[in-house]
Amino acid sequence: MYIEFNDDGMKIPDNLTVGYIEGEGIGHEITAEMIKVINSSIELAYSGDKSIEWKKILIGRDAYERYNKYIPDESIEEIRKCAVTMKSTLNLLPDKNDINTLLRKKLGLYANIRIIKYLPGINVNIKSFDKINITIIRDSINGNYSFYHSMDNTKDLIAYISENYDININEDSEITMITQSKFRTKKIIKKIIDFYKINRNRKITVVYSDLNPEFLDWCEEELKKVRDVPYESLKFNDFIKRLINNPEDFDLVFLDNIINRTVINYIINIINVEYGYSIGDQCILFEAIQSSSPDEAGYDIADPLPFILSGSSMLRYVGWNEASRIIENAVQQAFMDNKMPKNYINIEKAEPLKCSQFADEVIKRMKKQ
Repeated sequence: MYIEFNDDGMKIPDNLTVGYIEGEGIGHEITAEMIKVINSSIELAYSGDKSIEWKKILIGRDAYERYNKYIPDESIEEIRKCAVTMKSTLNLLPDKNDINTLLRKKLGLYANIRIIKYLPGINVNIKSFDKINITIIRDSINGNYSFYHSMDNTKDLIAYISENYDININEDSEITMITQSKFRTKKIIKKIIDFYKINRNRKITVVYSDLNPEFLDWCEEELKKVRDVPYESLKFNDFIKRLINNPEDFDLVFLDNIINRTVINYIINIINVEYGYSIGDQCILFEAIQSSSPDEAGYDIADPLPFILSGSSMLRYVGWNEASRIIENAVQQAFMDNKMPKNYINIEKAEPLKCSQFADEVIKRMKKQ
């Protein structure tokens, strides 16, 4: 049964239909293990009173073989109907465009959530990062445009900018543009305020760069309308300094488009546990955020953790918090026992687990709360 929406919000049926995009490369393997873990947690938490009916939705190569399109209209409608869909890894399109970005645009998924947290047993170069548990929200479909020197139209663009804006740009230059939409920024900050209230975060932190000062103004226009929602604003450099010394100060952070990838990459290089989802007004995709890694496909060596944790977030989103807690506690216990996929393992302690082995170890450690 599908989620129903009314004036009071979402009505979640006990037999919930959830869409899933099996994906490409390692997608088939991590999807199977994610579903296995999710189903096990639901059965343990609710003893058969709740369940998920998994609805396969074709995107990517599977869709092209049936519909002659990589993102067919039929699949878009099914995603909207489900409202909640698990999306596994997808390859780039033949023209090298990112199918994930195109899918978000078609669905109007304007806010991207990335959750980064420490799990016991992971080695970290910055000791204080063993306290990190941060939810980062950013523009999901912001425009990043590159005009390389070798492109035919770059010289025309340079000439236009030079003539109309009194900016001297050498003819042999390349140009990169990063856009920030006022309309979308204000929509995202409203989502963040809702997220704060639902998840009972401590505060909202808005992080901005000197190159993008109006971003903060747009955020504060919305934040000042709401009572009892504490927030702070920090420039990029000040945020990084505090993050290194006191990462526990931050739990819900909104980044501008200029710095968001830099910040996420910096943290991930130290922690390496990242998962999340993209959300709009009509539907939400809980995502496997890693590469499709086609060279690893079929060997049962992929890392299923990000997709499993995204699945846990999905359960929390629909209000099945007990099942979500069961997964997160079992994952933490597995890491404490040095039962980890290859992306996190300390070679001195243990051998990395295969994809299916890790899912089995998580299920083995599930306990009803």
